[in-house]
Amino acid sequence: MMLFSNEEVLVIAAHPDDETLGMGGTIHKLGLLGSRVRVVFLSDGVNSREDIRESLVSRRTAATKALKILNCSDVYFCDYPDNSMDSVTLIDIVKTIEDSINDFSPTVLFTHFPHDLNVDHRITGQACLVAARPKVNCKIKSLLFFEVQSSTEWNFGASQFKPNMFVDITESFEVKMKALREYQVEIEAFPEARSFAGIEARSMVRGVTVGVSNAEAFQIAFMRE
Repeated sequence: MMLFSNEEVLVIAAHPDDETLGMGGTIHKLGLLGSRVRVVFLSDGVNSREDIRESLVSRRTAATKALKILNCSDVYFCDYPDNSMDSVTLIDIVKTIEDSINDFSPTVLFTHFPHDLNVDHRITGQACLVAARPKVNCKIKSLLFFEVQSSTEWNFGASQFKPNMFVDITESFEVKMKALREYQVEIEAFPEARSFAGIEARSMVRGVTVGVSNAEAFQIAFMRE
């Protein structure tokens, strides 16, 4: 994890809560390591639902509060259509991400696995692959995919998420759980995958895979020195 200390790190997430579910502990740990983290949300995550459980304002407020708990205050919101990002020309989304890259000049980019079940997650991952392609003058040295519980693992029959980097979040796990409580409306009862118990179980499984108590898992798209 020291590889990403004192870096500019950009997180591109489809919806508010994806960032904390996928890498909340890592975001917190990056801040402790002296890295500056910016989070960009492409869609709101609420407006496609028939049973509207919260407003756009409340969701964005929850995201801002959650990220503040994770010691990240650099947050941007876009307005692409929720669960309908495939209705938008991919190049438009790519340009939005390229604008974020040009403005922030990150060396590390985290985003969704591009074979996720959720269409917005897939489009976000695909757009980041295009925007972060390692051209000669590209400052991005590392592109990594995170997993989102109850979405990434459910695209049965497709290319599966194969983590090859694990971040020890043992010291940041309780901070992550505190941040997730800001998204309480999105948390379900056990044994749903997106329950507090389910999230803790996944963290423990990822942890014991590499000999620690709690971890978050990532798949490296590319990494260069």
